[in-house]
Amino acid sequence: MKKYVNFIKKLMADKYIRNSTKIPSNAKVISFTFDDVPESAFNNAQAILDKNQLQATFYIVLSFLDSNLYNRQQLSSCISNGHELGCHTYGHIHFYQVSNTSIIKSEIRKNQTELNKIGIEESFVNFSYPFGEQTIKAKKIVANHFETCRGTNYGINKGKIDMDNLKAVKLYEKLHSLDTIFSILEEFNKSGGWLIFYTHDVQTDFSQYGCSPEYFEKIILRCKDLNIDIQTVRDAAKKLGITKHKGH
Repeated sequence: MKKYVNFIKKLMADKYIRNSTKIPSNAKVISFTFDDVPESAFNNAQAILDKNQLQATFYIVLSFLDSNLYNRQQLSSCISNGHELGCHTYGHIHFYQVSNTSIIKSEIRKNQTELNKIGIEESFVNFSYPFGEQTIKAKKIVANHFETCRGTNYGINKGKIDMDNLKAVKLYEKLHSLDTIFSILEEFNKSGGWLIFYTHDVQTDFSQYGCSPEYFEKIILRCKDLNIDIQTVRDAAKKLGITKHKGH
């Protein structure tokens, strides 16, 4: 019953579109994103990106700071190398289980406050939903705070898009083989749009939510072979003319 109720919540949130825009017909840009973010993504994935002079977006949860995920030095290095830090709430909360507006707002504010407390004077501009969970209430709130919100619905963003529920493609090696990803890239290279990849850990003993460094690097190199522009979510949105909040 609970699973069915959550499905209905997600379905209703998907249909609730408050901020839509149209992607330029000639657009062709890719963004690599990471959720949570495990230490291996900062160490291994970032090393591959930096070697290729590319930047990505890391959606972080500040309650994970100095745990087995990441530390301040890694966040600072990330920014120094031109990457973007995005918001993933402070406590990685389940939106399906939270109906209190103040709790959701507090989670967003606290993640920003804690980032600034450790001496990183960056402002979160973009957001991704923990677990991909959305409700209409949560979607309304985060939409007021961020330029874009990335979900977990599969697909490429093209034509008219929901800025508060950007589609994405998983880089989960146990789910999508390299051949599958390469096929997606070949089709994308023909049809264009905004393709957002996401994953979690990037390590040899990767989880079901991650991939190996070899897998990740081969995808990066394939994108470069196809001469496809790779940008952070922040920079891709600017390039595509996507903006909701003046002053960002």
